[in-house]
Amino acid sequence: RFIERYERFQQRIVTGPDSRLYWERDPHFDIRAHVRRIALPEPRTQETLQTLLSSVINEPLDRRKPLWRFFLVEEVEGGTALFGRIHHCIGDGIALIRVLLDMTSESLDDSVRFALEAPPPLPRSPRRRGLLGQISRTVKGVAKTSVEISKTMVTQTLLTFEDNKHPVEVVKSLGILSATSAAILAKLLILPADRRSVFKGELGAIKRVVWSKPLDLAQIKAIGRAHNATINDVLVAAVAGALRDYMLHVGDDPAKGDINAMVPVNLRPLDKAIDLGNQFALVYLPLPVSLADPVARLKATKYQMDVLKSSPEPMLVYQILGVIGNLPLDIAKQATMWFSSKASAVLTNVPGPRQQIYFAGLPLRQIMFWVPQSG
Repeated sequence: RFIERYERFQQRIVTGPDSRLYWERDPHFDIRAHVRRIALPEPRTQETLQTLLSSVINEPLDRRKPLWRFFLVEEVEGGTALFGRIHHCIGDGIALIRVLLDMTSESLDDSVRFALEAPPPLPRSPRRRGLLGQISRTVKGVAKTSVEISKTMVTQTLLTFEDNKHPVEVVKSLGILSATSAAILAKLLILPADRRSVFKGELGAIKRVVWSKPLDLAQIKAIGRAHNATINDVLVAAVAGALRDYMLHVGDDPAKGDINAMVPVNLRPLDKAIDLGNQFALVYLPLPVSLADPVARLKATKYQMDVLKSSPEPMLVYQILGVIGNLPLDIAKQATMWFSSKASAVLTNVPGPRQQIYFAGLPLRQIMFWVPQSG
């Protein structure tokens, strides 16, 4: 269904005469090259499925074709697993989860109809102006910006981050040299590399796919209400506790200091039409692994999350990432490594459906996702 509606899934990446990368429709596109059917070997358990998917995820995507594949794994504890690999250049987590959910329905009958009917094409998005032109306009605007206008920009930033009511174009047009932004930029520049721990080191070539049993959402909400915290606050605090336990298990003293996680922040309005691509920023979130008391960890986590929610830092980082993306490749790699050295992990969350949904006439029991690693 999404092949016909979202043309990006029929496009491959090519290098132009100016050595820049472009999207081009694959003249030899064949969906059979992107969908594979697999029977889960014995014993047909969750552990076997994890092993199978770990082997699949280590197979490189064919860069001569559109950068995605789906695997239909049959006989998984009486059901079927659908495992997708989609390159991050096609879209970020929010965009892709919305595309995938667009293939489902809250009605069993409608989900069958959706699977058989070709959907109407989405309206084409207006062509965006080039980034160099945007930077030029931003610099010219900054030269004429007064302190009063800078304060207005910060206010817009807070609204965009807090409730996503403004489109990402507002973020793109903000001046990156306001007094507030300059202070945040200075903080990022002097931020030291994350401390040495069991989570730092060279990434291995082999990647693994794992998951845990679902948590009781009612219990998480109850904990949050008792401490005036959100579901995300509770989950992040739980992750910090799990990392602390692992550090203790391997003899890495967590009392030496906390570690940073890199957290993607969605910048796209959720009430707008689905638009592929990447519209997110990255911020550094301290994880309080040094705190032994779970309540203290939750309070520390909530404080750090609240600070980020009221900061224009995501917007500034979004601008910086846009600039890095237009630098020569060697310099861009160095800048990316400099950013990544400040954190030990990537931690993210994507909102899913709140009710039972169906895919091709079958109920979906669970949705999981994994972010790509560096390298």
